[in-house]
Amino acid sequence: MKISTRTEYGIRVLVTLARPGEDDSCLSLTEIARREKLPHAYLEQLVGDLRRAGLVTATRGQAGGYRLARAAAEIAMIDAIRALEGPLLEMPCAGAEDREHCDRPQPCSVHEVFQRVYESLSVTLGATNLAEVAATAGGPPYPPEVRRRRAARYSATPEQEARNA
Repeated sequence: MKISTRTEYGIRVLVTLARPGEDDSCLSLTEIARREKLPHAYLEQLVGDLRRAGLVTATRGQAGGYRLARAAAEIAMIDAIRALEGPLLEMPCAGAEDREHCDRPQPCSVHEVFQRVYESLSVTLGATNLAEVAATAGGPPYPPEVRRRRAARYSATPEQEARNA
């Protein structure tokens, strides 16, 4: 599986919007492009796909910009990749419960291995959420306990944060 620049940049946009310390205000594309050192014109295309997928929302006006459509902990990496890239594997039968989606008259010799690849990707990306990615973004590889604490802090709602303060 090749992760395209499109997907990398799109996930970087989502991580920037999910970063802790950001208040509930919107971030402009100019600010996102500056922080991540990404081309502004390309980001305009990407956020359109992220909006259509329901991952980000846009607000117009002087204080407008983009924000996550829901909590970072509720956005799985598989959703982001599918929004930006499409299907995980470009095989008609990969991921299908039956072989009706495959145009071959009988099971091919590699179906089982690609089915396992598809399932492995689906499980891993489905179990990884944006809060976890944002918790470790831009820092050293943290031990698992530190990652869990950071992810919990980053995915906390304002009400939860007020109770913990």
